[in-house]
Amino acid sequence: MTKQRNLPVSRFILNNQTLVQRRNRRWDKDHQSHKAIYRGVDPKLAFQVKTLARKLRVPAGEVARAVLKYALQRYEQGELELSPRLALDGVRNTLSFTDPFGYQKTQNKKTKSRWRVITTWRNFSPALKQALATIASHDVLNVPLGELITVLLGFGLQAYESQLLVLQPIATDAGGFTLFPNEGKANHVQT
Repeated sequence: MTKQRNLPVSRFILNNQTLVQRRNRRWDKDHQSHKAIYRGVDPKLAFQVKTLARKLRVPAGEVARAVLKYALQRYEQGELELSPRLALDGVRNTLSFTDPFGYQKTQNKKTKSRWRVITTWRNFSPALKQALATIASHDVLNVPLGELITVLLGFGLQAYESQLLVLQPIATDAGGFTLFPNEGKANHVQT
């Protein structure tokens, strides 16, 4: 006689494929352009974005979007100077910058590990993604995109801490909060 193993009912239900309903991923597929995936973003800054999003009770992608928009506006107005210089490998530039808040981009000895970190945000504007890619491109700064985003996030988060950037969450009809009330959930397309 073989010994039968008693599994909890919930585990049996989860392991039985006929009883588990798979999540519909249609929305994710249709809104792939509203998802931003970057490598090389400083994980400490990405964590600060998540922490701030939890504090404000809004999606992390909206906080990242608002902070990056602020920093880009300051860059376009000349308040944030980004100065690329040739990196040690001689292929691309690296970014040094002048920051009125005193934020310092530190050279980490473990830079190779930073490239393994992938940061993903949802509800991200395709126009903002394009603007970031254009500035980081060979035609403008010729720097890695993750490095540009790290500098812009650092600048924007310092501005938030200095109360120069105000993030005001607004209640939605669905019971959540948003930083972009004039845009529907399905069409976050403006920068």
